[in-house]
Amino acid sequence: MATQIVIANKDSILIDGGATGNDFILWADRGNALTVPDTIHFIIWNDLPGQNEVQNKDASTGNMTGNTDLNATSDVVFGSTTVADLLTWADVRKLQIEEAKAAYNADQADSKWTEENPFPDDRDWRYYDPNYS
Repeated sequence: MATQIVIANKDSILIDGGATGNDFILWADRGNALTVPDTIHFIIWNDLPGQNEVQNKDASTGNMTGNTDLNATSDVVFGSTTVADLLTWADVRKLQIEEAKAAYNADQADSKWTEENPFPDDRDWRYYDPNYS
């Protein structure tokens, strides 16, 4: 299971401190299983100095409204979603992205480009991901 996650709501998700590859997920690539309320700015659960926390905001103004400390993976982040749920989700999403990228690469390698059968230029791994949002 992932051990660290930083969610910048509506921007990106950083998993286990990785800044590239499947450990850095753009918000659009998060899939259709993760929805974070607009009242959350950041969710931080990592081993860096500083408090693990949920940074809350007023959804209508964007102004910060305070932080909620996170001390255990059983702590609720929003709704009934816990830190552990987010870490488990992160592992699943990374695997889904890896599988979609592998399917894309296999399709590219197998396709015989001809004018009669062109490989779509705008197709990327997201086309192969049934969980893409």
